[in-house]
Amino acid sequence: MLKSWLRRGVALAALGVVVYLFWPLLKEIRAAARLFASARWGWLAAAVLLQLGSYSSLTWLNVLALRPFRGKIGFWQLMCVLTAMAFITSAVPSAGASGVLLRARLLSRYGYTAEASTFSLLLQILYMVVGTVAASLFGLGYLLQMGRMAAGEIALLAALLLLTVFLSWYGWRLVAAPHRALALLERLAGFWNRLAARFGWRRLQPDALEARLEAFHSGLLKLGNVPVWKFLAVTAGRTLLDVASLGACFALLGHFIRPDILLLSYGILMVISTLAIIPGGLGLADVSLPVVFSRFGVPGSVALAGGLTYRLLAFWLVRFIGFTAWQVLEYRAGGPRKAREV
Repeated sequence: MLKSWLRRGVALAALGVVVYLFWPLLKEIRAAARLFASARWGWLAAAVLLQLGSYSSLTWLNVLALRPFRGKIGFWQLMCVLTAMAFITSAVPSAGASGVLLRARLLSRYGYTAEASTFSLLLQILYMVVGTVAASLFGLGYLLQMGRMAAGEIALLAALLLLTVFLSWYGWRLVAAPHRALALLERLAGFWNRLAARFGWRRLQPDALEARLEAFHSGLLKLGNVPVWKFLAVTAGRTLLDVASLGACFALLGHFIRPDILLLSYGILMVISTLAIIPGGLGLADVSLPVVFSRFGVPGSVALAGGLTYRLLAFWLVRFIGFTAWQVLEYRAGGPRKAREV
């Protein structure tokens, strides 16, 4: 019973953090309220549907990534897991670690191992980086051409690129040569067991770890049966539908933006979000989105209202839905009787 109440308390505290971060936007919304008096509300419905399509594409990307591994989860349950991850990553800033742990915990209830959860997440990130880089190249080229990036920001992007290349190369070496992964796993298990013996923690069993590693590599081999074009198609769907929803938010206010300007602005926003240290470009993206569009000739008030509408749909709405989805998944996993027993 105590654990149940502690779990609920942690969830409510996380929700409080997200509400606190969201609260300053309410002032901006009130300031732009007069623009919504003559809004074309059909475009808001279109923006919501486009965001649903974009998130559905992200969910399909995870379906493809999880397909080779043992376990079974429905499409909508997996979408709930992804929104719950989005919520906890914003509520508990930890460079994404909180989302990784929650994902592994929720997917384990559907039969997936922690290795399958982590690898499918890395695969999702890899393909989303491809889609984001494709859009960001437009924005990065424009910023470099106009001299809008400081030397430190260019150095930071270069360092992130080198780090990504190194991690991808090292990860591929481990995947391509199972004996390397096994040797690394044995060293890590030995290090952990030495700490466990000293502090009284639970020891790891090398035989069990080796069996899980073999099952993991078996899943990787099956992944080769999934055509790459399917991954690229859902990645493109995720990115392009997100860009389209951004355009629909401005069409809501009667301002139509050319597709090339939309893609260019979206790319610039992705670059800015990458430079932000806080999760999801939180705060910085909220401020920079209206500024970017005003630079492309969008009236300041329209840029503010359209940018806020997009962030409300694409970022904040997903987080609040994620909180509800998290609680629903927890309830269904335990059930009323099991929850009382805990």
